[in-house]
Formats: sequence, structure tokens, C-alpha cells
Amino acid sequence: MNESYFQESGRRKRSGIAGIAILLLGIGLLAILYVLYTSQFNPFAAFHGKEKDRYSDPNANPWEEHHLFIFEALDGYDMGGRQPPFPSQPQLTRVLNYSAVLYDGDKKYGQIELLVTDDGDARAKWGGDFQIEGKDYKAIPQVKIPGRKGRYNLFLGNTAPLKIYEDENGKDKSKLYVIAKGLFYLNDPNEENIIDGMAYVSCWIDKDYNAEGKLAIPLFADVQAKILTWGPVEPAEE
Repeated sequence: MNESYFQESGRRKRSGIAGIAILLLGIGLLAILYVLYTSQFNPFAAFHGKEKDRYSDPNANPWEEHHLFIFEALDGYDMGGRQPPFPSQPQLTRVLNYSAVLYDGDKKYGQIELLVTDDGDARAKWGGDFQIEGKDYKAIPQVKIPGRKGRYNLFLGNTAPLKIYEDENGKDKSKLYVIAKGLFYLNDPNEENIIDGMAYVSCWIDKDYNAEGKLAIPLFADVQAKILTWGPVEPAEE
């Protein structure tokens, strides 16, 4: 039996509605992809609310940023698993190795070695000879202390794409933040004077892969916090 005019008209109408629905669905998917993969938006916004709540205070000390480690939590959201840099940030296509002298003003405090892997892991070591209040001290990278667990002057961490760089000129979303923590151990040649405790290594990597950062000690020699700076330096050639 031939299809009536009304049946054919209804079929065409349903077909047209289905086509429009598919088109709208495609547009919606493209919009979602745009939100996720452009540097103008943050794919974690749904979990973290407003931008001011998602990111650490740009003036915060590293020991106030435990939430930026991948094994911690940020605003209640499980950060387990590494998050790749956003498109506007330096992409980790190879292992980055940095070596720089640590300074407090003009005074040198040994040398920092930082390695950032292509999957976002970070590992730093502190070593060298220097003076503190007229006394000689030595930092031995990744040293094992008899009778103590773990290794000292070794710092472990990760990149933290969710943190945004900000200074008096405003925000710069093109820089990638790195943070690591560990125990430090300094001793004199006779091992009579010892300074030890927790320390943090952090830095910003810019679009040219140059790094500039600090080694921060919350409590130094039972007195006050100490901030040593390093960089900017280029990564070592492969």
C-alpha cells in the first residue's frame, strides 16, 4: 500500500527532528572539547568552584601548599594521578635537568639539582659546602644517615598545572609550577654540628623551559624560616 501524504509528512518531520538533535549533540560535544582543551578554561573548574578558590596564594610559602602534591587533595577533589600541563604551559616532551647555585642574597649555599620527567614527576638534590654563621657545613645529596630512615637532601614531588603564576604585573598562565619536599641534613666536617629538618624545592618553568625557584625551610636552626633562591637557568642539553 502506498504511503499517504500525512504518513510521509510525519516521517519527514521525525527525520528532520532527529537530524537537528544529532546536529545539536555534535555542537554540544565540540563545545565541551573546546572548554577542555583550550588554555582559556580549566577542565577542573566543575570540581573547584571559583578561580580564587582553586589556586594557591601566589605569595604562599611552599610548606603551605601540600594540596598541590598529587597524593594530596585540592578542595576535596582527589588529586591522585598526574595531571598534564595545560596547552598554554610548557609541554613535557622530554626529561628536564636543571643545576643551579643556591643563594641567600650574595651568599652561596651549595647547589640544587632538579630533574622533571616527561610524566610530571620531580626529584631534587641539595649538595655542597658552605658556611652558616661562620661555621662550615656540608650537604651531601641523597645521603643515608645511620640509624635513620630514608634518604636526606633528596626531595620528591611533581608538576602542579593547577597553580597559576602571578606577580605585580598580573597572572601569567604560560608558566608551569613544580614542587617537591623532603628532609635535609647538614653537618660540619667533624659531624659535631648538625642542622636538619623538612625543606621544599619549588620553581616556575617558563615557555622557553628556563626555571627559577627556591629551596624553602620552614624552621631553620630552631630560629626562623629560611628561603634560598636559584636560577633562572636553562635545562641541560640532552
